[in-house]
Amino acid sequence: MKRRGEKSGPRPVSQILGEVLKQCGLSERLSERTPLMAWAEVVGEEIAQHSQAVDIRDGVLIIEADHGAWRQELTLLIPMIINKFNALFGEGTVTEIQWRNQPGQGRKRQYKK
Repeated sequence: MKRRGEKSGPRPVSQILGEVLKQCGLSERLSERTPLMAWAEVVGEEIAQHSQAVDIRDGVLIIEADHGAWRQELTLLIPMIINKFNALFGEGTVTEIQWRNQPGQGRKRQYKK
């Protein structure tokens, strides 16, 4: 329904999508997941080609790597990764990093700031 004085016609998809996500109660979850899209910016292109941030919830960032050597490299960089995410998106955005369990691997390892 058009409000009084509101123009009719095409609207940007970003505006429509934002409204729909809010109505569905998903806008908070989307904003929480936004830092995942900055993975390459945080770790650099070379590391991002061999790893990814797969989820984030309540400050816990879940990551995976395609090889043990990259996993080891990322483990050494965990303090820098946490600090950079918090610098970009606000303190407390990432407080802990866990490795994603993959078939045949042991339990998740946790790293806290």
